Amino acid sequence: MKNVLQNVAVTLVATVISLVGIEVSLRIWGPEVLTLGNPYAFYEFDPVLGWNNRPNAKGQMTRSEFSFPVSNNSLGMRDVEIGNKRPGEYRVAFLGDSFTWGMGVAYGERFTEVVEQQDARIHTLNFGVTGFSPVQYLLQLDRVFALQPDYVVLVFCLENDLAENIEYTPYNHPKPYARLSSDGSRVEIAGYPLPVSSKEGPALFGATSSLRIVGLVKLALDTFNKKPGGEILWALPFHAWPDLVSPQDQQAIDMAYRINELLLDEIRKRVDRAIGPGRFAVVLAPSESEYAPPDKLMYPNVVADRVLEGLMRLGIPAVDGRPVLTTADFWKTDGHWRPSGHRKIGELIAKYLESVPRPPNAASAAMGDGSPATGNGEARLPRPVAR
Repeated sequence: MKNVLQNVAVTLVATVISLVGIEVSLRIWGPEVLTLGNPYAFYEFDPVLGWNNRPNAKGQMTRSEFSFPVSNNSLGMRDVEIGNKRPGEYRVAFLGDSFTWGMGVAYGERFTEVVEQQDARIHTLNFGVTGFSPVQYLLQLDRVFALQPDYVVLVFCLENDLAENIEYTPYNHPKPYARLSSDGSRVEIAGYPLPVSSKEGPALFGATSSLRIVGLVKLALDTFNKKPGGEILWALPFHAWPDLVSPQDQQAIDMAYRINELLLDEIRKRVDRAIGPGRFAVVLAPSESEYAPPDKLMYPNVVADRVLEGLMRLGIPAVDGRPVLTTADFWKTDGHWRPSGHRKIGELIAKYLESVPRPPNAASAAMGDGSPATGNGEARLPRPVAR
């Protein structure tokens, strides 16, 4: 019996030493993409939106180029708790996808926190959810209005928002999608009832692990289990020169732009009704595609140019993020903004918000007057700059 226990102990020790050796080797010599951090570990199924931030979720978001802690509040926002709105408080709500959620940066480094650092009178409400697009932003609005924003900013991802509006299963996650009505005058939201999905939540294997060996196993499993279909419609050549696109593809592209304009117009109308006219703007969030050198096939600015044209027709203010970023502001393999990118976008938005007229009662907002903040009967602590 003693020999058996000794053999088991030796085996366990040898296994641990081997695993540690593999982990160290992977960190030193392993390929770049090993630990594939999955934001859906911090989400839950939502029967209206498809998925949404999971309240009180906590964990570590790790990919090959970065690792940062994630901590959601009781509303599911990646933020501290949001108390009752105080007299004079000026709230700006941000709708967006993974760029807004803050993929690649820690809490305190996102552009929404940068806006607050630039103007202490502003309290930002970050409603970012990875994979969202305007069709889901429209459906989010009731939850947004419940926190009484004074202004709403939609952060439009130039890389994929057009496609995600019309796609039912991007990233193999069913979601609502938009389609044109039969007469082409309005959008219809389809996809319901959404099937209950188990592809989000803390049970996702290795999604929040910082171990490279776990990431390697996850990569192998994901590759083995990958099924055809369900991919986002990036095959549509949105960034191609228009005269090189087939008539069939061009028809689909034009429809996507039409749907996007109708969605943005409906969001603007709902904001007007809920909090007043002139309280809505769109920020163009550039991806690496906008900085590729133009060639005979691809034109990097065609999406931004057409979206801007649509915003002008609708009379919606636009804040163009392209001029302030460079390729150095993107993570090389992940493609999201580095802290430097968030800093530049935050400063740009803060400068824009300076020009926006504010309600008279927000002139001496409590965020900057030093008075104690109250929410649900408790003092609201100053917002931390990092977590």
